[in-house]
Amino acid sequence: MKEKKKIRISIHPVEDHPGDYLAYFRSEFLDATYTVFFKDTITGALALHSFAEMIRRKYQEKEVDFLLCEQECRSPRSSCQKVSNFPDCFL
Repeated sequence: MKEKKKIRISIHPVEDHPGDYLAYFRSEFLDATYTVFFKDTITGALALHSFAEMIRRKYQEKEVDFLLCEQECRSPRSSCQKVSNFPDCFL
């Protein structure tokens, strides 16, 4: 039986916006990227948790891995932003 890949949500700080973050999950099978923009606040933490739970339930997994990246991304409001091209980064 083919082993499923682990669910990994990558989190990047947003360039020139201290306290703002972009989290994303890339589905190779669907050729789609799911994202959430959130702030470094209690409500931002709730938004990230809800996003992770949505992905975890969709893919019927027991857990989700988070990858905290130092590489900044452009603001999600930028029209030229292509989240699917973000490289994975490691701490």
